[in-house]
Amino acid sequence: MKSIFPEKGQWLKGILHVHSTESDGWISPQRVMLAYEDKGYDFICLTDHWKVTPKPQDAPGNLVFLPGVEVNGGNTQVGDYHVVGIDVHPDAKFDREKTPQYTIRDLIDMVRSQGGLAVIAHPSWNGVTWFDLKDVAGDLMGLEVYNTGCDMEIARGFSEVQWDDLLSRGFKIWGLAVDDTHRYYKDHAKGWVMVKAASKTPTDIRQALEKGHFYASIGPSFYDLQMEERKIHIKTSPVKRMDLVSNPMRGETVLVHEPNFLTEHVFSIPDKNNVKYIRIRITDEIGHEAWSNPIFV
Repeated sequence: MKSIFPEKGQWLKGILHVHSTESDGWISPQRVMLAYEDKGYDFICLTDHWKVTPKPQDAPGNLVFLPGVEVNGGNTQVGDYHVVGIDVHPDAKFDREKTPQYTIRDLIDMVRSQGGLAVIAHPSWNGVTWFDLKDVAGDLMGLEVYNTGCDMEIARGFSEVQWDDLLSRGFKIWGLAVDDTHRYYKDHAKGWVMVKAASKTPTDIRQALEKGHFYASIGPSFYDLQMEERKIHIKTSPVKRMDLVSNPMRGETVLVHEPNFLTEHVFSIPDKNNVKYIRIRITDEIGHEAWSNPIFV
């Protein structure tokens, strides 16, 4: 069998979209980092609006810091686009005065030109569809499949439909769960990524993100994913449901009822010419989910 996650390395918990008082967050960068260190996170990307906030001098020592930014612009007819830049150059500058003129291509290009990984933020909150992204999706590292702030505030935090629409059309794009934290009393430490990285360093964390060596979660955990010919072997924390998600009219579900739980399962991969990808979604007893990245078959 072949492991989907690297066999060597360590699991690291991270937040990749979060705000401070340097833009519209409610607490200082130093308190942001303390708040996530207190919840057991290993790394953080601070993504204030239009500004690369430097690592605080009194930042907690155990939390790896990645410089980040969030930029916005363009027009989807119902909203605009927001793009998060992960691990941009620490001294990068972004010009928000031209915001009305920027297109989604401009936003992605400015993030990438400053060394960042470009992620489309909260598509459901903005009303962004796969069609809006079809000309730029190849340059996106990821899409926020879950955003805590958007879920808690207006119940538009989930974006699986947009993700599957892109994957079904052949785009290779990873799925992230994030907080997009502003207030902290209700949108803090509820969505994260678990990265399998060679070491706890910015370079190795970034490489793992680029390669898709992570999963997204708002609760349950993946322990292992193994491929064997046309089968995928899954090991997880106790859950009530496992789904094999694929392109339209393909997929499978297994679920159990009280008092039973699932911790292992084997799905057969549909042996069809038009199956482009599979991904695994797991759901725990209180309805919280986790999402593997797609496996292209």
